[in-house]
Amino acid sequence: MTFLAPLALAALAVPVAIYVIHWLFGARRRHRVSALFLWADLPQASMGRTRRHLPPFTLLLVLQLLAALLGVAALARPGVPAQPPRHVALVLDGSASMQANDIGPSRFEAARQAAAQRLSTLQPTDLVSLVRAGKQAELLAEGPPASVRAALQKASPGPTAPAIRDALALASTRIVDTPSRVGQIVLLTDGAWAAPDGVGPLAAPVEVVPTGGGSNNQAVTALAVRMDPTGRGQTAFVELANDSDRPARVPIQLTADGSPLDERQVDIAPRDRTQLTIPLPADAHRLSVHLLGRDALSLDDQLDALAPGGPPRDVDLIGRVSDGLRRAIESVPSLRIRAADSAQPPALTVLASVLPGQLPAGPLLLMDPPANSGRLLGVGLGSGQRLEAAHPLLQGLDLGALQDETPSVSGVPGWAHVILGTQQGPLIMEGTLEGHPVVSMTFDPAFTGLEKSLAFPLLISNATSFLLSEAESNALPTSEPFDTAESNIAPRPIPTFETVANVTGPTSGGSAELWPWFAAAALTVLGLEWLVFARRG
Repeated sequence: MTFLAPLALAALAVPVAIYVIHWLFGARRRHRVSALFLWADLPQASMGRTRRHLPPFTLLLVLQLLAALLGVAALARPGVPAQPPRHVALVLDGSASMQANDIGPSRFEAARQAAAQRLSTLQPTDLVSLVRAGKQAELLAEGPPASVRAALQKASPGPTAPAIRDALALASTRIVDTPSRVGQIVLLTDGAWAAPDGVGPLAAPVEVVPTGGGSNNQAVTALAVRMDPTGRGQTAFVELANDSDRPARVPIQLTADGSPLDERQVDIAPRDRTQLTIPLPADAHRLSVHLLGRDALSLDDQLDALAPGGPPRDVDLIGRVSDGLRRAIESVPSLRIRAADSAQPPALTVLASVLPGQLPAGPLLLMDPPANSGRLLGVGLGSGQRLEAAHPLLQGLDLGALQDETPSVSGVPGWAHVILGTQQGPLIMEGTLEGHPVVSMTFDPAFTGLEKSLAFPLLISNATSFLLSEAESNALPTSEPFDTAESNIAPRPIPTFETVANVTGPTSGGSAELWPWFAAAALTVLGLEWLVFARRG
């Protein structure tokens, strides 16, 4: 304890004076007698030197001394060292794995409750920064603990992995801006993420509050549909994953256009994946695979896809359309060539050797487009030959049938992405041109005889299916896609984070003054002293 006004301690002379007054004048005692006339005529006898005695410590004297001492202490303004103000950065993991319910009601809710408890331990003078680590790091709120609670209640997890590195960097930056406060970073997470690279030194120590559970989760990781070469059916390719440490028997259901089509149980080994091929009718269009079992994370238990099948879609053919190209389009059951003078826009337009200034509505398939068009100007491949064998445009295709093709353009326009290319230029590209989904084949299939091979109808089927699927997907309401890496909800070891060595906060927050308490106590004692004095008369 320290005194902020130590000169006021000179007032300690007041209780000393009170005691001296009691010593000088308070030693006489009163005795009640029946009469005084018996001593009136007695001669006074000298008793010698009178010796004064110390006054007895009566209740009245004790109360007076105590009140004086408390008053002097209040004037001296006693104080005790106070804790310095704090700046706490709460980093809330907002990843998809935080939606797992192996800790009820969910990992995210458990982290939210832990954050609320941490807020209740802080002082109103402390500062709190609430950071959400979702796809990006986001500062939700900053201010006193009470003002952050509303933002904490509104926070929610997303479908992606957490940007832990960026969130910690943001929290560190906010703490650096308040050098007069003691900083601390609190990371509330399930730890279901790999250690981030290059976090670097942080401005405050990091406390990790774990809220993770187990690893029991199964997921639908992939769903793709391909039309059979015969055109009389389709095939769904489904991939399932078991991220648990134990084998799992997973019941699945496949629906087409809202109707159940297939239901089975699949055994998957621990930490393994399995692929299924399921035959579909040619008219199936909207597919959904759903896991019927119960696991910790329901976010990855369903996956939807659009199949190339379904009701026939109208196609316009514009330009120099060869017989081979027409036959290839007619071989696709989901396509129907219509009259060019129809009033309604087509589902797909094929432009053969032409590229008009005003592009038709909807997706476009460009066959041997004119090389002198400004829309096809671009730079070369750079690294030479390019191939994306897993792309849907090349699915099931014998690439040897395309080895003799020569591209009509040498550069890659800015709107396009090369799927297959040679050192001379791109052969197959896809992208978005002026808002239209586009697949461009920059070669003449009739010149090399590709139209007469079995690969050409399959290439046309892949291209038209891809374009129609892209167009329908763009028309549907979009949401942030789920990150399949988040299906592995098992906690990982939390790394240690380095703190900047030369960053030190204040060691003391000043003094907390106690004089109001001493003053109140002095007044209380004075009140008691007055009561005692009044009762004595």
